[in-house]
Amino acid sequence: MSVWLAIICAGCFTFGTRFLPLSPLMPKNMPPWFQLAMKFVPVSVLSAIIIPAIFISEETGNIIIQDNLRIEAAIVAILVAYFTRSTAITIISGLSIIWVLTFLQ
Repeated sequence: MSVWLAIICAGCFTFGTRFLPLSPLMPKNMPPWFQLAMKFVPVSVLSAIIIPAIFISEETGNIIIQDNLRIEAAIVAILVAYFTRSTAITIISGLSIIWVLTFLQ
């Protein structure tokens, strides 16, 4: 019974978070403090995805700093992203660096 209750609650929560912003129940203009806070959401979400992918080993789950090719590739990708502002070029450069360093190792 508790599993079904958890599934129903999760479904209601998911539906509510999708429905409320589109419904007339929500105000059309958000307060300035909320708009300011929402500017940090993409950075927070992407950081939570990218940082573990760079520093945490897939095999052991430990943090790897030494001999980590992904750190060098991430630094190159950050520089490319800063100067080009192109997502495609950033991804291609980061992957290329990983491939080249893996081949040379």
